[in-house]
Amino acid sequence: MSGADPTGRAAVSDVIDLSMNEGEPPPRECFDVLERIGPAILRKYADPAPLEAAYAAYLGVDPANVLATTGGDDAIDRVFRAFLGPDQEMVFPTPTFEMIPACARMARGSLVPIEYEWGTLPHDDILAEVNERTGVVAVLTPDNPTGRAFSTEELLRLAGALPPEVVLLVDSAYAEFADEDHTAALLEVPNVVMIRTMSKSWGLAGLRVGFAVGPKARIDVLRGFGGPYALTGPSIAIAIERLRSGVREMREFVEYVRERRDWLAEVIRGAGGTPQPSQTNFVFSSFPDARWIQRGMAAQGVLVRYFPHLPEYVRITVPRDDGEFRRVERALGCLAARGAGLGPGPEALLFDMDGVLADVRRSYREAIIRTCASFGVEAGHELIGAVKAAGRANDDWAVTHSVLAEAGVEASLAEVTARFEEFYQGSENAPGLRRHETLIPSRELIEELAGVRRMGVVTGRPRADAERFLREQGVRGCFGAVVCREDGPLKPDPAPVRIALERLEVRTAWMLGDTPDDVNAAAGARVVPVGVVPPGGGQAAWDALEAAGAARVVDADADFRGLFGG
Repeated sequence: MSGADPTGRAAVSDVIDLSMNEGEPPPRECFDVLERIGPAILRKYADPAPLEAAYAAYLGVDPANVLATTGGDDAIDRVFRAFLGPDQEMVFPTPTFEMIPACARMARGSLVPIEYEWGTLPHDDILAEVNERTGVVAVLTPDNPTGRAFSTEELLRLAGALPPEVVLLVDSAYAEFADEDHTAALLEVPNVVMIRTMSKSWGLAGLRVGFAVGPKARIDVLRGFGGPYALTGPSIAIAIERLRSGVREMREFVEYVRERRDWLAEVIRGAGGTPQPSQTNFVFSSFPDARWIQRGMAAQGVLVRYFPHLPEYVRITVPRDDGEFRRVERALGCLAARGAGLGPGPEALLFDMDGVLADVRRSYREAIIRTCASFGVEAGHELIGAVKAAGRANDDWAVTHSVLAEAGVEASLAEVTARFEEFYQGSENAPGLRRHETLIPSRELIEELAGVRRMGVVTGRPRADAERFLREQGVRGCFGAVVCREDGPLKPDPAPVRIALERLEVRTAWMLGDTPDDVNAAAGARVVPVGVVPPGGGQAAWDALEAAGAARVVDADADFRGLFGG
């Protein structure tokens, strides 16, 4: 299908990435400066001095106090290489930006993390760890990932209490979004180096333009710990142009973010999250199941940041326009039904049939086994489970044919299908295996869910078999759409899931499926995939669903009631 990759997932252009805290894209006019300069800019090594002067003017400081670097990361790296030796320690409040400890390790320094109550600078705890081996104390304000900020007063108090040989690194990548600007005050302190960037508020992350800002003596030292031409000519030219003509536009965007982050916090609360106060362009929030939020939003095409070392939290960049905001609101709302009183939840629930609604261990699975046996090939439940878990196995006729072909049996798909159907459907002389099929969730639960959600079935079964099972189980009336193999391509193609959404006239849904094909089809249709381990599936099936990207995995033998909420 056009616009989709082989797994069935939607094109990358359909994805909103709110995981990296990147700013609003700059205007196309940024490229005009390159057109004016011409190709010569690519031939020459670029002098960073004009950029340093332009940024110094923006900050209101002397150019001697500014060093242009390859993004803020380069500035951080230089500080540690210059002021942290192999026999020295770096003291820092944690959690923190990952490049702080990473660069300290690369400088072969030792790490001294300080656990603290977020929002208040742990002044006394930091000083308690400072000794003759301390080379650098590193703090972030505003902080990443928490979003909180320290006051200028707190920072000055800490800087003044440190020994003069200890450098206080203050990473201020999000300074434009903060309530208070500490630049001028900290510039008066001889042992402070600040980190700034044009990646966030300026929307130039792709240019990799950052700065170290501090007393001239410290900046002069940092110049010797990097190459003389750290930035490219195009990066310097575009950055200078933005500093010349884009300050008002940048500040308007900052005000937009400051307003919208409060709105985002309210949306997060409505989805059951607890947002932290923020002075950045993101909101850091705890959830009862943060992994569900991160994976469920990703399936709907909205990427947010999950931290394995902070498993209760996700970080969401403030959406950059109204269209993005509506998608975030819809995506979070779709995931909110797992708790009482939260909403709106998904508009619809979609179910795969085999292994989710129908226990097919003694019907379809047994038909595969008997068909293979009739050709002289032994195929047990374990082998079939492994084939299903591998993906692209939504057609049991094709699965049977492939198992036989792998065993060296030369038989046509039509021949295999006919024999499979004889076992499954039965004949006048032998009842079919389909008689053994039973519902996995109770009829009462299905009826209860149908009372509060629109429901559909998306299955690779032929329509006659699917409709017959639902009628025999007394639940056909609960499903407003039943999409079968005759309706379009099979999963993992997302087309059958999209057909179900169209027939139910909904935009948001959860899809319950027992194979990676179901997970991929759901994500490709921007539907939240819930993996269901079929009866007898075991850990291998669970792991396969997790690896495929299921937002959550549940056991088919368990009661689904807690999953769906009220």
